Amino acid sequence: MSGERILVIDDSQELVKHLTERVLPLLEYQTLTAFDGQSGLDLIYDQKPDLILLDLNLPDMNGLDILHKLAHDSISIPIILMTGYGSEKSAVQAFRLGVKDYLVKPFTTDELDETLERAFIEKRLRNENQQLNEQMSRLTAAMNQQINEMSSLFGIGKSIASVLDREKVIERLLPAAAQLTNAHESSLWLPNSKARDTSYTLYRYIAQNKTIKPRTDVIELDPTLQEVFKNPQKVRHAAFSGNGIKVETGLLASAIMYIPIQLNNELIGVMGTAQLSTPQSFSYQHELLLSILAGYAAIAFENARLFEKTDIALSSRVEDLHAFVDVTKEVTSTLDLHEVVHRAMSKVHDFWAVEASSVWLLDDDNETLSVMDSLGSATDALINITVPVAGSIVGSVVQSGDILCTNDVANHPLHYNVVDQTTGFSTRSMLCAPLEHGGKIIGAMQLINKLDGNFTDADVDRIKALSPIIATAVSNAVLFTAAESRKQWLEATIEHNGNPIIILDHHHQVMLLNQEARRNLNLTGEALGYVVTSVIQYEPLLDFLLQPLTNNIPKRQEITLADNTVWLSTLAPIPDYGRILILQDITYLKELDRDKNTFLTTASHDLRAPLNAIIGFSFALEQMGPLNEQQKKFVSRIISSSQRMMDLVNALLDLAKVNSNMEFVRQTCHIGSLTNVAVVDLQAQALKKQITLELKLPDYIPIVVGDPNQIRQAVNNLVDNSIKYSPPKSVIKVEVTSNDRSVMIHVRDNGRGISQDDLPFIFDKFYRVQQTDTDGGVGLGLTLVRSIAEAHQGRVEAVSREGAGSRFTLYLPIASPAMIAAAETPPQQQDTSY
Repeated sequence: MSGERILVIDDSQELVKHLTERVLPLLEYQTLTAFDGQSGLDLIYDQKPDLILLDLNLPDMNGLDILHKLAHDSISIPIILMTGYGSEKSAVQAFRLGVKDYLVKPFTTDELDETLERAFIEKRLRNENQQLNEQMSRLTAAMNQQINEMSSLFGIGKSIASVLDREKVIERLLPAAAQLTNAHESSLWLPNSKARDTSYTLYRYIAQNKTIKPRTDVIELDPTLQEVFKNPQKVRHAAFSGNGIKVETGLLASAIMYIPIQLNNELIGVMGTAQLSTPQSFSYQHELLLSILAGYAAIAFENARLFEKTDIALSSRVEDLHAFVDVTKEVTSTLDLHEVVHRAMSKVHDFWAVEASSVWLLDDDNETLSVMDSLGSATDALINITVPVAGSIVGSVVQSGDILCTNDVANHPLHYNVVDQTTGFSTRSMLCAPLEHGGKIIGAMQLINKLDGNFTDADVDRIKALSPIIATAVSNAVLFTAAESRKQWLEATIEHNGNPIIILDHHHQVMLLNQEARRNLNLTGEALGYVVTSVIQYEPLLDFLLQPLTNNIPKRQEITLADNTVWLSTLAPIPDYGRILILQDITYLKELDRDKNTFLTTASHDLRAPLNAIIGFSFALEQMGPLNEQQKKFVSRIISSSQRMMDLVNALLDLAKVNSNMEFVRQTCHIGSLTNVAVVDLQAQALKKQITLELKLPDYIPIVVGDPNQIRQAVNNLVDNSIKYSPPKSVIKVEVTSNDRSVMIHVRDNGRGISQDDLPFIFDKFYRVQQTDTDGGVGLGLTLVRSIAEAHQGRVEAVSREGAGSRFTLYLPIASPAMIAAAETPPQQQDTSY
């Protein structure tokens, strides 16, 4: 459970209170309540709950009314229907309106929990998958950016550090500074002596000309630069209004950045960059890159200075730089991020020649640290040890963010000697640096017991330069591990999902088959990696699985597998990856539907005899003798009501026959003749309302294979419907057309039209458009038309607008030569005159 909000709509206050105060909070869901349909709709539009528990029988506005309204407004919130026994037929209708599942009252807490889980699983999987993809994308982008920047920066650093002549260092340093910060110019101020009040040599690099011009005359420093030399600190300023920032006499800039070049707390010089002609400021990232470059510059200048004294000093600095480069290479050498950390630490361990080294990670509670990787003595014992943040050297470094160096660990007040006592290791000296990534300290790196003497200030500077590299590697390893864990959890969830699931990539290769998919489709795990057409041989499923997905809209279809089980198949795109297929077994629903049709057929057939008797005896009453006005009125009402009930029974029987393929005849049909007969049959009814029926037939109409009686009945129902809802003295136009796929029968009227609220539901059973002055039918005429169209693999559509009439179109597929040859009987000749 994830704390989703569930809206309960039910007129039973006892049930609502039980669900919202006891059951759902126990299952860790939040709740909203409504006791009638309108209040529930208001909460849906206002609060947008994650799921709705909807009662079917509500006062004023029932559950189906709410479903119709939500379908019309395209609101897709998972809905679970709560209904009593005997309402399965309504539940089926609700499923067609988008209901995810239903519960039969009374239900248990376990049944409710399982149903909610089924309803939420698709949404959660989609969210989890999306979050995992986004997290992996961000991680990959961040890693690539860091690798590129670090590769470029350390390549530049290596280039600068590879020369031992100060002038050559400057020749490489200034273009690199301008390149890394996208600056118009870069500059370097070097004092001519160690005294603070001294003269300076200025080196200026103009990016446009790619030239370096040194100046050794008396240079007046601007106030900002003077302050940097007095109190070495980084400076970043921008001024996009006014005259700008004074760099030197006669030279103004829109943005400046000064970075002191220091080594062992000694100021060597100041490196700066400037934007002269465009209002573009320097970022913190620019400052960070230039600071690292300044570190390399400091090392390079120091190397140059030491080279002038002794070859030994030069060799030592070159070794340092090689170590930095080696560590950097290890960070980018493999995608196994735990291996990256181990390799990088191995380089650091060997470079420093220490007895032991380790990386400690801050635990989630921020109160303890544990070992991520270690080398040297007591490695295995450290894995099971945690160190408190308070009262330890490594904890102090994590809290303060400062490097700590001590060559007398035993007498240090923060020494946590439990580690030595547990491992039997003796810690004499320690160099500990914080690992900071993304502005957050994630742990610390320790170097223990330097083998060639004490740790020095030079060691502090080295670890200061190396710790960001190790921090990046550690952070990436942690993120990668978390991502892998989420991925494994998602895979396990999909694998053990109760529904078959298949995932394909953009090349239609099978990337996932969960156990239900393997079991129901008789496949094995060896199918992974193969194109789906070589794995699945069942054509209906392949056609559905490989269909085009436009506008990223999921597709749904009922598919019957070879074992005659029926599955609701949902195919949805996975952006930038492929597509996913989820199958839901609805065989039991189809069986319910067949049982319903059987019941309707039987009930309708059995009701016709008593209804005929009622109608017959009602007519006989008038012949038995004179009746008074009241008796005549009662007899008339009996006959009218009985006839209306007979129409309903006949309509139900016709609908059940079509839906169950009872008495279905398959033969060639001349649509022109059938349409003509239907229009002729309704001429008398039209004349009573002074309505003109116009029929337009083309010279050639393709042959359709099907049941001629059903097709004629469908046309008859469409024309009859238009007559009922058209005003007197109007015209109804019936026209037959065709294209390369279908024959179309159009029925157009200029009646009152249908509202956009009613239009999506006019083909539903018993749905009647609200009319005040027209005696409509029983609400099954258009439903029968749709069932006949679907029985012939066709469809029916309606276009209407209030006050502008309606147009109904029946589409019937054109028969192929093979279908015509297989037809049972030749086409019947019909009279085409009327």
